[in-house]
Amino acid sequence: MTKTLVVGAGIAGLVTAMRLAKRGESVVLVDGESSIGGLTRPWELGGITWDRFYHVVLGGDLETQALLQEVGLASELRFKPVKTSLFIEGELYPFSSMLDFLAFPELGILDKLRLAATITHARYGGNEERYEWEGVLEYLTRWSGARTVERIWRPLLRAKLGDHHANASAAFIRATIKRLQGARRGAVGGERYGYVRGGYARVLAALEQRLLDLGVELVLGRRVREVTLHDRYVRVTLERGELTADRAVLTLPSNVCAAICPQLSRLERRTLGQDRYVGVVCVSLLVNRHLGNAYVTNVADAGFPFTGIINMSALVDRREFGGCDLIYLPKYCAADERSFTQSDDVLIAQAYRALGRIFRNFGPGDVVAGRVARAPHVFPFPRVGRAQSLPPVRTSLQRVAIVNSGRLRYATLNVSDTIRVVDEALDDLADDPTWRLVRESRALVGSR
Repeated sequence: MTKTLVVGAGIAGLVTAMRLAKRGESVVLVDGESSIGGLTRPWELGGITWDRFYHVVLGGDLETQALLQEVGLASELRFKPVKTSLFIEGELYPFSSMLDFLAFPELGILDKLRLAATITHARYGGNEERYEWEGVLEYLTRWSGARTVERIWRPLLRAKLGDHHANASAAFIRATIKRLQGARRGAVGGERYGYVRGGYARVLAALEQRLLDLGVELVLGRRVREVTLHDRYVRVTLERGELTADRAVLTLPSNVCAAICPQLSRLERRTLGQDRYVGVVCVSLLVNRHLGNAYVTNVADAGFPFTGIINMSALVDRREFGGCDLIYLPKYCAADERSFTQSDDVLIAQAYRALGRIFRNFGPGDVVAGRVARAPHVFPFPRVGRAQSLPPVRTSLQRVAIVNSGRLRYATLNVSDTIRVVDEALDDLADDPTWRLVRESRALVGSR
Protein backbone atom coordinates (compact mmCIF):
# COMPACT_ATOMS: atom_id res chain seq x y z
CA MET A 1 0.00 0.00 0.00
CA THR A 2 1.36 3.43 -0.94
CA LYS A 3 2.06 5.66 2.04
CA THR A 4 1.45 9.37 1.49
CA LEU A 5 2.20 12.23 3.85
CA VAL A 6 -0.19 15.19 3.52
CA VAL A 7 1.28 18.34 5.05
CA GLY A 8 -1.25 20.90 6.28
CA ALA A 9 -4.65 20.20 7.85
CA GLY A 10 -6.67 23.05 6.42
CA ILE A 11 -9.55 22.28 4.09
CA ALA A 12 -7.15 21.47 1.22
CA GLY A 13 -5.21 19.02 3.36
CA LEU A 14 -8.30 17.42 4.88
CA VAL A 15 -9.93 16.84 1.49
CA THR A 16 -6.65 15.59 -0.03
CA ALA A 17 -6.19 13.10 2.79
CA MET A 18 -9.78 11.90 2.48
CA ARG A 19 -9.59 11.49 -1.30
CA LEU A 20 -6.31 9.56 -1.17
CA ALA A 21 -7.49 7.31 1.68
CA LYS A 22 -10.63 6.48 -0.31
CA ARG A 23 -8.36 5.40 -3.17
CA GLY A 24 -6.77 2.84 -0.89
CA GLU A 25 -3.63 4.69 0.15
CA SER A 26 -2.13 4.80 3.64
CA VAL A 27 -2.28 8.49 4.61
CA VAL A 28 -0.62 10.46 7.39
CA LEU A 29 -1.89 14.03 7.87
CA VAL A 30 0.57 16.42 9.54
CA ASP A 31 -0.03 19.92 10.90
CA GLY A 32 1.76 22.27 13.27
CA GLU A 33 -1.48 23.26 15.03
CA SER A 34 -2.97 21.13 17.77
CA SER A 35 -6.26 20.77 15.88
CA ILE A 36 -7.39 20.49 12.27
CA GLY A 37 -9.15 23.10 10.16
CA GLY A 38 -6.70 25.84 9.21
CA LEU A 39 -8.69 29.00 8.50
CA THR A 40 -11.91 27.23 9.43
CA ARG A 41 -10.78 26.32 12.97
CA PRO A 42 -13.19 27.50 15.67
CA TRP A 43 -12.43 29.17 18.99
CA GLU A 44 -14.15 30.25 22.18
CA LEU A 45 -15.50 33.78 22.52
CA GLY A 46 -17.43 34.87 25.59
CA GLY A 47 -18.53 31.34 26.40
CA ILE A 48 -19.63 30.38 22.86
CA THR A 49 -17.70 28.32 20.33
CA TRP A 50 -17.81 29.49 16.74
CA ASP A 51 -15.57 30.14 13.73
CA ARG A 52 -12.53 32.42 14.12
CA PHE A 53 -13.25 33.84 10.65
CA TYR A 54 -16.63 34.22 8.99
CA HIS A 55 -17.80 31.46 6.63
CA VAL A 56 -20.99 30.86 4.68
CA VAL A 57 -22.25 28.36 2.13
CA LEU A 58 -23.81 29.74 -1.04
CA GLY A 59 -26.37 27.95 -3.19
CA GLY A 60 -23.77 27.43 -5.91
CA ASP A 61 -21.19 25.95 -3.55
CA LEU A 62 -21.91 22.43 -4.74
CA GLU A 63 -18.54 21.02 -3.65
CA THR A 64 -19.09 22.19 -0.08
CA GLN A 65 -22.57 20.73 -0.04
CA ALA A 66 -21.26 17.41 -1.37
CA LEU A 67 -18.63 17.36 1.38
CA LEU A 68 -21.31 17.97 4.01
CA GLN A 69 -23.31 15.12 2.50
CA GLU A 70 -20.30 12.80 2.75
CA VAL A 71 -19.71 13.54 6.44
CA GLY A 72 -23.40 13.26 7.33
CA LEU A 73 -24.21 16.95 7.86
CA ALA A 74 -26.26 17.80 4.78
CA SER A 75 -29.46 17.82 6.85
CA GLU A 76 -27.89 20.37 9.21
CA LEU A 77 -27.32 22.94 6.47
CA ARG A 78 -29.68 25.88 6.85
CA PHE A 79 -30.26 28.48 4.12
CA LYS A 80 -31.78 31.84 4.92
CA PRO A 81 -32.46 35.08 3.02
CA VAL A 82 -30.04 37.77 4.11
CA LYS A 83 -29.82 41.51 3.66
CA THR A 84 -26.93 43.71 2.57
CA SER A 85 -26.24 47.34 3.38
CA LEU A 86 -23.75 49.97 2.22
CA PHE A 87 -22.10 52.62 4.38
CA ILE A 88 -20.98 55.64 2.34
CA GLU A 89 -20.49 59.33 3.12
CA GLY A 90 -21.45 58.74 6.74
CA GLU A 91 -24.82 57.20 5.88
CA LEU A 92 -26.08 53.61 6.00
CA TYR A 93 -28.24 52.47 3.08
CA PRO A 94 -30.09 49.18 2.49
CA PHE A 95 -28.67 47.50 -0.60
CA SER A 96 -30.43 44.16 -0.88
CA SER A 97 -33.04 44.53 -3.60
CA MET A 98 -33.66 46.26 -6.90
CA LEU A 99 -35.87 48.77 -5.06
CA ASP A 100 -32.99 49.59 -2.68
CA PHE A 101 -30.72 50.00 -5.65
CA LEU A 102 -33.10 52.34 -7.47
CA ALA A 103 -33.60 54.44 -4.33
CA PHE A 104 -29.87 54.77 -3.63
CA PRO A 105 -29.18 58.55 -3.76
CA GLU A 106 -25.40 58.53 -4.20
CA LEU A 107 -25.56 57.59 -7.88
CA GLY A 108 -27.52 59.09 -10.74
CA ILE A 109 -29.79 57.04 -12.99
CA LEU A 110 -27.12 56.65 -15.69
CA ASP A 111 -24.56 55.56 -13.09
CA LYS A 112 -27.04 53.00 -11.76
CA LEU A 113 -27.74 51.64 -15.21
CA ARG A 114 -24.03 51.26 -15.90
CA LEU A 115 -23.42 49.60 -12.51
CA ALA A 116 -26.24 47.14 -13.20
CA ALA A 117 -24.73 46.46 -16.64
CA THR A 118 -21.34 45.80 -15.01
CA ILE A 119 -22.78 43.19 -12.67
CA THR A 120 -24.78 41.57 -15.46
CA HIS A 121 -21.75 41.42 -17.74
CA ALA A 122 -19.56 39.98 -14.99
CA ARG A 123 -22.09 37.26 -14.30
CA TYR A 124 -22.95 36.30 -17.87
CA GLY A 125 -20.28 37.81 -20.12
CA GLY A 126 -18.09 34.81 -20.87
CA ASN A 127 -15.17 33.08 -19.19
CA GLU A 128 -12.70 34.87 -16.95
CA GLU A 129 -9.76 33.89 -19.19
CA ARG A 130 -10.77 36.64 -21.61
CA TYR A 131 -10.17 39.26 -18.90
CA GLU A 132 -7.06 37.85 -17.26
CA TRP A 133 -4.76 40.46 -18.80
CA GLU A 134 -7.05 43.46 -18.24
CA GLY A 135 -6.64 45.60 -15.14
CA VAL A 136 -9.56 45.66 -12.73
CA LEU A 137 -9.90 49.47 -12.74
CA GLU A 138 -9.72 49.59 -16.53
CA TYR A 139 -12.52 47.03 -16.79
CA LEU A 140 -14.71 48.66 -14.15
CA THR A 141 -14.23 52.15 -15.60
CA ARG A 142 -15.16 50.91 -19.05
CA TRP A 143 -18.40 49.41 -17.78
CA SER A 144 -19.37 51.46 -14.72
CA GLY A 145 -17.79 54.85 -15.45
CA ALA A 146 -15.17 56.82 -13.53
CA ARG A 147 -17.61 58.28 -10.98
CA THR A 148 -18.91 54.90 -9.84
CA VAL A 149 -15.39 53.47 -9.73
CA GLU A 150 -14.19 56.24 -7.43
CA ARG A 151 -17.26 56.24 -5.18
CA ILE A 152 -18.07 52.52 -5.03
CA TRP A 153 -15.60 50.15 -6.64
CA ARG A 154 -12.24 51.60 -5.62
CA PRO A 155 -13.03 51.78 -1.86
CA LEU A 156 -14.30 48.19 -1.96
CA LEU A 157 -11.25 46.98 -3.89
CA ARG A 158 -8.89 48.81 -1.55
CA ALA A 159 -10.62 47.24 1.44
CA LYS A 160 -10.28 43.74 -0.02
CA LEU A 161 -6.86 43.97 -1.69
CA GLY A 162 -5.08 46.90 -0.03
CA ASP A 163 -3.11 49.69 -1.64
CA HIS A 164 -2.03 47.49 -4.57
CA HIS A 165 -5.62 46.88 -5.70
CA ALA A 166 -5.01 48.62 -9.03
CA ASN A 167 -2.67 45.78 -10.02
CA ALA A 168 -5.45 43.20 -9.79
CA SER A 169 -6.91 41.46 -12.80
CA ALA A 170 -10.41 42.14 -14.08
CA ALA A 171 -10.94 38.38 -13.86
CA PHE A 172 -10.83 38.68 -10.06
CA ILE A 173 -13.76 41.06 -9.73
CA ARG A 174 -15.76 39.14 -12.32
CA ALA A 175 -15.26 35.85 -10.48
CA THR A 176 -16.16 37.50 -7.16
CA ILE A 177 -19.34 39.05 -8.56
CA LYS A 178 -20.30 35.78 -10.24
CA ARG A 179 -20.02 33.78 -7.02
CA LEU A 180 -21.94 36.31 -4.91
CA GLN A 181 -24.63 36.77 -7.53
CA GLY A 182 -25.11 33.02 -7.48
CA ALA A 183 -26.68 33.47 -4.06
CA ARG A 184 -29.42 35.75 -5.40
CA ARG A 185 -32.93 34.63 -6.21
CA GLY A 186 -34.44 36.79 -8.90
CA ALA A 187 -34.31 40.52 -9.34
CA VAL A 188 -35.92 41.35 -5.99
CA GLY A 189 -35.47 38.10 -4.12
CA GLY A 190 -32.35 39.08 -2.21
CA GLU A 191 -29.60 36.68 -1.28
CA ARG A 192 -29.67 33.31 0.46
CA TYR A 193 -26.67 32.17 2.50
CA GLY A 194 -26.26 28.95 4.40
CA TYR A 195 -24.54 27.64 7.52
CA VAL A 196 -24.29 24.40 9.43
CA ARG A 197 -25.78 24.42 12.89
CA GLY A 198 -22.89 24.52 15.31
CA GLY A 199 -20.56 26.13 12.77
CA TYR A 200 -17.29 24.68 11.57
CA ALA A 201 -16.60 23.12 14.96
CA ARG A 202 -19.24 20.58 14.04
CA VAL A 203 -18.08 20.25 10.42
CA LEU A 204 -14.48 19.63 11.45
CA ALA A 205 -15.48 17.09 14.11
CA ALA A 206 -17.38 15.15 11.43
CA LEU A 207 -14.47 15.47 8.99
CA GLU A 208 -12.00 14.23 11.59
CA GLN A 209 -14.16 11.22 12.35
CA ARG A 210 -14.47 10.46 8.64
CA LEU A 211 -10.69 10.54 8.28
CA LEU A 212 -10.21 8.26 11.26
CA ASP A 213 -12.80 5.84 9.84
CA LEU A 214 -10.78 5.77 6.61
CA GLY A 215 -7.62 4.92 8.54
CA VAL A 216 -5.90 8.31 8.21
CA GLU A 217 -3.28 8.92 10.90
CA LEU A 218 -3.27 12.42 12.37
CA VAL A 219 0.02 13.94 13.56
CA LEU A 220 -0.86 17.33 15.07
CA GLY A 221 1.05 19.97 17.00
CA ARG A 222 4.36 19.20 15.23
CA ARG A 223 5.42 21.84 12.73
CA VAL A 224 7.17 20.72 9.55
CA ARG A 225 10.73 22.02 9.25
CA GLU A 226 11.92 20.39 6.04
CA VAL A 227 10.80 18.07 3.26
CA THR A 228 13.53 16.21 1.36
CA LEU A 229 13.67 13.46 -1.25
CA HIS A 230 15.88 10.40 -0.69
CA ASP A 231 16.19 7.79 -3.43
CA ARG A 232 12.91 5.89 -2.94
CA TYR A 233 11.26 7.80 -0.11
CA VAL A 234 10.39 11.26 1.19
CA ARG A 235 11.56 12.47 4.59
CA VAL A 236 9.59 15.08 6.51
CA THR A 237 11.55 16.59 9.37
CA LEU A 238 9.36 17.86 12.20
CA GLU A 239 9.99 20.00 15.25
CA ARG A 240 10.28 16.74 17.12
CA GLY A 241 11.35 13.72 15.11
CA GLU A 242 10.72 12.87 11.46
CA LEU A 243 8.40 10.87 9.22
CA THR A 244 9.05 8.98 6.00
CA ALA A 245 6.71 7.94 3.21
CA ASP A 246 6.58 6.98 -0.44
CA ARG A 247 5.48 10.48 -1.36
CA ALA A 248 4.20 13.76 0.06
CA VAL A 249 1.54 16.30 -0.85
CA LEU A 250 2.10 19.81 0.51
CA THR A 251 -0.99 21.99 1.02
CA LEU A 252 0.80 24.91 2.68
CA PRO A 253 1.07 28.40 1.11
CA SER A 254 3.45 28.58 -1.84
CA ASN A 255 6.15 30.63 -0.12
CA VAL A 256 6.13 28.24 2.84
CA CYS A 257 6.54 25.29 0.47
CA ALA A 258 9.55 27.02 -1.08
CA ALA A 259 11.09 27.57 2.34
CA ILE A 260 10.78 23.97 3.58
CA CYS A 261 11.83 22.25 0.32
CA PRO A 262 15.55 23.10 -0.11
CA GLN A 263 15.99 20.60 -2.97
CA LEU A 264 13.59 22.41 -5.30
CA SER A 265 15.23 24.09 -8.27
CA ARG A 266 16.04 27.78 -8.11
CA LEU A 267 13.32 28.47 -10.70
CA GLU A 268 10.70 26.56 -8.70
CA ARG A 269 11.60 28.37 -5.49
CA ARG A 270 11.43 31.73 -7.27
CA THR A 271 8.06 30.85 -8.85
CA LEU A 272 6.62 29.75 -5.52
CA GLY A 273 8.09 32.71 -3.67
CA GLN A 274 6.76 35.35 -6.04
CA ASP A 275 3.15 34.85 -4.98
CA ARG A 276 2.25 37.75 -2.72
CA TYR A 277 -0.44 36.59 -0.32
CA VAL A 278 -3.24 38.71 1.09
CA GLY A 279 -3.62 38.19 4.81
CA VAL A 280 -6.38 39.16 7.18
CA VAL A 281 -6.78 40.63 10.64
CA CYS A 282 -10.28 40.01 11.96
CA VAL A 283 -11.84 41.41 15.12
CA SER A 284 -14.66 39.31 16.56
CA LEU A 285 -17.08 40.93 18.99
CA LEU A 286 -19.92 39.36 20.91
CA VAL A 287 -22.35 42.20 21.62
CA ASN A 288 -25.48 42.28 23.74
CA ARG A 289 -27.52 44.51 21.41
CA HIS A 290 -28.87 43.83 17.96
CA LEU A 291 -26.94 45.70 15.24
CA GLY A 292 -29.43 45.54 12.41
CA ASN A 293 -30.58 42.84 10.01
CA ALA A 294 -27.84 43.13 7.36
CA TYR A 295 -25.48 40.17 7.15
CA VAL A 296 -22.95 42.22 5.17
CA THR A 297 -22.36 45.93 5.50
CA ASN A 298 -19.99 46.97 2.74
CA VAL A 299 -18.06 50.14 3.49
CA ALA A 300 -17.17 52.66 0.80
CA ASP A 301 -16.25 55.40 3.26
CA ALA A 302 -12.71 56.80 3.27
CA GLY A 303 -10.79 56.17 6.46
CA PHE A 304 -12.92 53.28 7.73
CA PRO A 305 -10.36 50.91 9.28
CA PHE A 306 -12.02 47.62 8.27
CA THR A 307 -13.13 45.96 5.05
CA GLY A 308 -16.72 45.85 6.22
CA ILE A 309 -18.98 44.42 8.89
CA ILE A 310 -20.30 40.88 9.02
CA ASN A 311 -23.19 40.29 11.41
CA MET A 312 -23.35 36.53 11.72
CA SER A 313 -26.50 36.84 13.82
CA ALA A 314 -28.36 38.09 10.77
CA LEU A 315 -27.88 34.59 9.36
CA VAL A 316 -27.47 32.27 12.35
CA ASP A 317 -30.09 31.87 15.05
CA ARG A 318 -29.00 34.24 17.85
CA ARG A 319 -29.60 31.46 20.36
CA GLU A 320 -26.40 29.88 19.03
CA PHE A 321 -24.63 32.95 20.45
CA GLY A 322 -26.42 33.15 23.79
CA GLY A 323 -28.88 35.74 22.48
CA CYS A 324 -26.09 38.06 21.33
CA ASP A 325 -24.91 39.34 17.96
CA LEU A 326 -21.62 37.93 16.69
CA ILE A 327 -19.87 40.67 14.71
CA TYR A 328 -16.79 40.26 12.51
CA LEU A 329 -14.74 43.25 11.38
CA PRO A 330 -12.09 42.01 8.92
CA LYS A 331 -9.21 43.96 7.44
CA TYR A 332 -7.35 42.40 4.52
CA CYS A 333 -3.67 43.31 4.36
CA ALA A 334 -0.24 41.80 3.84
CA ALA A 335 1.44 40.26 6.86
CA ASP A 336 4.18 42.91 6.80
CA GLU A 337 1.75 45.84 6.94
CA ARG A 338 1.26 47.86 10.11
CA SER A 339 -2.38 46.81 10.52
CA PHE A 340 -1.35 43.17 10.77
CA THR A 341 1.02 43.79 13.67
CA GLN A 342 -1.11 46.20 15.70
CA SER A 343 -1.96 44.97 19.19
CA ASP A 344 -5.28 43.36 19.98
CA ASP A 345 -6.21 46.26 22.26
CA VAL A 346 -5.62 48.81 19.48
CA LEU A 347 -7.63 46.82 16.94
CA ILE A 348 -10.54 46.23 19.32
CA ALA A 349 -10.62 49.94 20.19
CA GLN A 350 -10.73 50.70 16.45
CA ALA A 351 -13.65 48.27 16.14
CA TYR A 352 -15.57 50.08 18.90
CA ARG A 353 -15.10 53.43 17.15
CA ALA A 354 -15.94 51.99 13.73
CA LEU A 355 -19.22 50.51 14.94
CA GLY A 356 -19.98 53.75 16.76
CA ARG A 357 -19.81 55.61 13.44
CA ILE A 358 -22.57 53.44 12.01
CA PHE A 359 -24.75 52.39 14.94
CA ARG A 360 -25.95 55.21 17.18
CA ASN A 361 -24.85 55.10 20.82
CA PHE A 362 -22.78 51.95 20.35
CA GLY A 363 -19.92 51.70 22.84
CA PRO A 364 -17.65 49.31 24.78
CA GLY A 365 -20.43 48.71 27.28
CA ASP A 366 -22.33 46.81 24.60
CA VAL A 367 -19.51 44.29 24.18
CA VAL A 368 -19.57 40.98 26.02
CA ALA A 369 -16.25 39.73 24.62
CA GLY A 370 -13.74 40.50 21.90
CA ARG A 371 -10.82 38.69 20.28
CA VAL A 372 -8.54 39.21 17.28
CA ALA A 373 -7.62 36.50 14.77
CA ARG A 374 -4.79 36.84 12.25
CA ALA A 375 -3.93 34.80 9.17
CA PRO A 376 -0.92 35.83 7.06
CA HIS A 377 -1.81 33.70 4.01
CA VAL A 378 -5.47 33.83 2.98
CA PHE A 379 -5.33 33.97 -0.82
CA PRO A 380 -2.70 34.92 -3.42
CA PHE A 381 -3.00 38.46 -4.72
CA PRO A 382 -4.87 38.19 -8.07
CA ARG A 383 -2.44 40.26 -10.12
CA VAL A 384 -2.84 40.74 -13.86
CA GLY A 385 -1.62 37.65 -15.70
CA ARG A 386 -1.18 35.56 -12.55
CA ALA A 387 -3.44 32.75 -13.77
CA GLN A 388 -0.93 32.07 -16.55
CA SER A 389 1.85 31.24 -14.07
CA LEU A 390 0.20 29.22 -11.33
CA PRO A 391 2.49 27.09 -9.15
CA PRO A 392 2.74 23.58 -10.61
CA VAL A 393 1.24 20.54 -8.92
CA ARG A 394 4.19 18.38 -9.91
CA THR A 395 7.66 19.42 -8.80
CA SER A 396 11.20 18.40 -9.77
CA LEU A 397 11.11 16.26 -6.62
CA GLN A 398 9.15 13.50 -8.30
CA ARG A 399 7.60 12.18 -5.09
CA VAL A 400 6.60 15.63 -3.79
CA ALA A 401 3.53 17.50 -5.06
CA ILE A 402 2.01 20.86 -4.11
CA VAL A 403 -1.77 21.28 -3.88
CA ASN A 404 -2.62 24.62 -2.31
CA SER A 405 -4.46 27.93 -2.54
CA GLY A 406 -1.87 29.12 -5.04
CA ARG A 407 -3.83 27.11 -7.59
CA LEU A 408 -6.84 29.42 -7.23
CA ARG A 409 -7.07 31.23 -10.53
CA TYR A 410 -9.34 34.18 -9.87
CA ALA A 411 -11.44 33.77 -6.75
CA THR A 412 -10.75 34.67 -3.16
CA LEU A 413 -10.50 31.71 -0.83
CA ASN A 414 -13.64 29.70 -0.12
CA VAL A 415 -14.28 26.06 0.68
CA SER A 416 -15.89 25.09 -2.64
CA ASP A 417 -13.10 26.53 -4.78
CA THR A 418 -10.53 24.89 -2.50
CA ILE A 419 -12.17 21.49 -2.96
CA ARG A 420 -12.25 22.07 -6.72
CA VAL A 421 -8.52 22.87 -6.72
CA VAL A 422 -7.78 19.66 -4.81
CA ASP A 423 -9.87 17.47 -7.10
CA GLU A 424 -8.32 18.94 -10.25
CA ALA A 425 -4.81 18.50 -8.86
CA LEU A 426 -5.37 14.90 -7.73
CA ASP A 427 -6.86 14.02 -11.12
CA ASP A 428 -3.72 15.49 -12.67
CA LEU A 429 -1.49 13.42 -10.41
CA ALA A 430 -3.48 10.26 -11.12
CA ASP A 431 -2.28 10.56 -14.74
CA ASP A 432 1.35 11.11 -13.69
CA PRO A 433 3.45 8.00 -14.47
CA THR A 434 5.85 8.65 -11.60
CA TRP A 435 3.07 8.60 -9.04
CA ARG A 436 1.53 5.52 -10.63
CA LEU A 437 4.91 3.77 -10.50
CA VAL A 438 5.17 4.46 -6.77
CA ARG A 439 1.88 2.69 -6.20
CA GLU A 440 2.76 -0.16 -8.55
CA SER A 441 6.17 -0.74 -7.00
CA ARG A 442 4.65 -0.88 -3.53
CA ALA A 443 2.04 -3.35 -4.76
CA LEU A 444 4.75 -5.60 -6.19
CA VAL A 445 6.67 -5.53 -2.90
CA GLY A 446 3.52 -6.41 -1.00
CA SER A 447 2.80 -9.40 -3.27
CA ARG A 448 6.12 -11.13 -2.68
